[in-house]
Amino acid sequence: MRTLIILLLISLLGLSTRAADQVEGVWEVLEGCRLVSASYNDGDSFRVKHENEEYTFRLYFVDAPETSNTYIDRVREQARYFSIPEESVTDTGKLATTFTQNFLRGEFTVITKWEDARGSSRHKRYFALVQKQNNYLSLELTRAGLVRLYGMPTRDSWPGGVTPRSFLGRLKNNEREAQREEDGIWALATGSMQMAGLEALQASTVASGIGELSTGSHADMGTIPLKDRLNVNTATSAQLQELPGIGKAYAARIISARPIESIDSLVQIPGISNKTLEGFRHLIITEDPPPPAFTVAFYQAELDRYLNTEVTVQVASVSPSQLESPETFRAVTLQTAYQGEAGGSITAYIPDEYYDSFINYYREPGREFKGLLYSRDGEIVMVYVRK
Repeated sequence: MRTLIILLLISLLGLSTRAADQVEGVWEVLEGCRLVSASYNDGDSFRVKHENEEYTFRLYFVDAPETSNTYIDRVREQARYFSIPEESVTDTGKLATTFTQNFLRGEFTVITKWEDARGSSRHKRYFALVQKQNNYLSLELTRAGLVRLYGMPTRDSWPGGVTPRSFLGRLKNNEREAQREEDGIWALATGSMQMAGLEALQASTVASGIGELSTGSHADMGTIPLKDRLNVNTATSAQLQELPGIGKAYAARIISARPIESIDSLVQIPGISNKTLEGFRHLIITEDPPPPAFTVAFYQAELDRYLNTEVTVQVASVSPSQLESPETFRAVTLQTAYQGEAGGSITAYIPDEYYDSFINYYREPGREFKGLLYSRDGEIVMVYVRK
């Protein structure tokens, strides 16, 4: 009996030590993971076993269609996004689930910061990237046309990875390719705004004499928004080396030549020819664009002007937060966006009596939220002011 108790204590101690290792905000690479069967597994969320522990992970950056009508409001929102019937959403969701299950056969690597991704799910989930044989699941799903670029992005680079800006550019290129080939859900979404935008881009490209679009060519100029391009005046050496044709030596020369007034002036740097520049011109900027209006980033850019002021943001998504709240309030995390451009996330405190209706109301993306921009314990937050 004493031996059994000792073994039990050792087991519990091991579990508590493992739990302590899960430090939110610190990257951790979990190698040798395997997929675990679970009823809620789908295209972007799934149960995983690593060593003797099991976790549920949700992919960064992308959102797969729902597989059932359990969350009917979300199904309807996805149907509106793609301009397709609701039943087509769940059909495509099942295809995405099968694709993910096939990708996750055998062992794979999970890269996570243990950020809460529970959302409307009752299961504890964490945001993560999934990698197998140098391929990322999110990139493969995007190229297959089975997800949309609508998920939570990373805030910084992950171990062995690229910058969020560069990764998002790769995702966008894959999405454009899937749209052009009408793969996956894009075969049904011909009436969506996203496909209309692609058709307009192709028309303007042909009219300008550039010719047929091809991934990675100069013809892709304009497909990457300014906010997702690399600022050559502020980029690190490692970030500059992600550009085609730029190695460590050329990156050092670019940094030495700052401030760079125009993209064309880069050819004055020894070793950077016109041909080299044309290979990455569409990936860079020399000055950061202003943040989109009606987003957190917009107001934080001029914080002194807006702090302790009621501001209005457009909410792309809302999820519960585990942060400690002031008395009679509950915390949520708002993802803001305006006209399709992401504008950062922020913690918001909602009075208890409005919490449930608030969560339900802001599941519909694009709705406006007015709150007080406030500094609490050194963090900039928003507070829903009781009327």
